[in-house]
Amino acid sequence: MSTPLAFGYVRLGRPDKTRLEALRRSIRAFCGREGLALDLVFADSGVPSTEPVRPGWTALIDVLSQAKAHAVVLPTLNHLSRDPVLRAELRAQITQTGALICLLPPAESQHHDRKPAG
Repeated sequence: MSTPLAFGYVRLGRPDKTRLEALRRSIRAFCGREGLALDLVFADSGVPSTEPVRPGWTALIDVLSQAKAHAVVLPTLNHLSRDPVLRAELRAQITQTGALICLLPPAESQHHDRKPAG
């Protein structure tokens, strides 16, 4: 039996290389603990939550449609979008490929996924 294949996805509203790398490490660690073979973490940095056109997202969906991926790992659902309608649309795009959505445990994503004050 082969190890289930997984991909990660991170969207940051503002470019932040340090935060992006921390989230990638958290996704990698999660996959290791959960017995998932992480192939790649796709990212869109400096992309607003309401923007539906995203290069990293498009690449992820393209790969999911061709790979037999078991899961997409996200730090939180806010990495899809904070807008509930767009978030639902993006979730549907993942599930239509047959992949599950896995979220990092709150303790691992909270210190990397903080909301800006105000």
